[in-house]
Amino acid sequence: MRETVTKAINLCIDAINNSGEGADKQVLETIKMIAERPYEGAGLGIGLEGFRGFRSSHEDLLERLVHRKTINGNLNWSTALLFLCDAIHIDEQNILSLTVKLNDDIIFNHTLQHILSNLTAKNDLQNALKFIQYFRKTNIFEEEDNRDSGYLILLRYFASNGDVTNFFKYFKLAEPRKNKSEIADLKAYLVQSFAAANGIQDSMALCKHKSLGAKYHINALQAFAMRGKYTEVKALFKKFPDLKQPENETEIDILSLAYCEAKKNKIDVADDFESLFERALQIDRKISSGAAKLQDSVLFNLGLAAYGNKERLLRCRKAIKNSSLKKELNA
Repeated sequence: MRETVTKAINLCIDAINNSGEGADKQVLETIKMIAERPYEGAGLGIGLEGFRGFRSSHEDLLERLVHRKTINGNLNWSTALLFLCDAIHIDEQNILSLTVKLNDDIIFNHTLQHILSNLTAKNDLQNALKFIQYFRKTNIFEEEDNRDSGYLILLRYFASNGDVTNFFKYFKLAEPRKNKSEIADLKAYLVQSFAAANGIQDSMALCKHKSLGAKYHINALQAFAMRGKYTEVKALFKKFPDLKQPENETEIDILSLAYCEAKKNKIDVADDFESLFERALQIDRKISSGAAKLQDSVLFNLGLAAYGNKERLLRCRKAIKNSSLKKELNA
């Protein structure tokens, strides 16, 4: 089995280096063989970590690959390559030894991101720091060093643990100006994780950091709201009125989320649906929440909280203007 998979891995490398001709059948047959056997990998996930540490699983990729008839393009070949490496639990040093033969620098860097994501998942920061140095330079529109993408993986790890000291130790190496959107998300993740472990007052103090600011207060509050701590969140807004941020409608945003999570998890809280619903109707439609309007997001939360009460759910659904959210909130 191991010998067969190793041959398929080398076929993937040859395919990437030589436009992928002629190797599809054998590689896909090997993947089908893997599908019939118990999983032997490390269970760390495959590929680069995404939002909040999400990675594709062995099962995710198997579902995508096992029904394929062909493999086209270097990214698809690299996915097959990483899947095969995971299937027989090839360690990170040996993945590097295999993939260093890749001529495509972008694909090599892609496999290196997988390696670093594995190492951080295993808390092996010492080797993660060493492996960052293997990133290859690329030159598409201009020459890029690419080591910043490795430091972004480290920052994601520190953010998930609320590790403020190490997050800002490596912060500049992740090139914040170049990676603005990724850094903004990671800072939000850091504050949320820190708040979950340290409480709101310490989190407010953290937000005074020169690289953060009051706009991250909402992420601290989310740490409590997502655990259904509706009663506690209400008390926080009374104790610290600056957290309300009326220009962004932070209070009703967080209260609706906390209320929804409390109801979902059957936590006993005050029945504030009517007051929250009336406040939701007054939200300025100019304020957005991700891809949707904040008003629609708040009404959606209240609708989810109202499952079991058809009249309330229908009122929320009727008030939502976003057709996708309205459709999702079925009675």
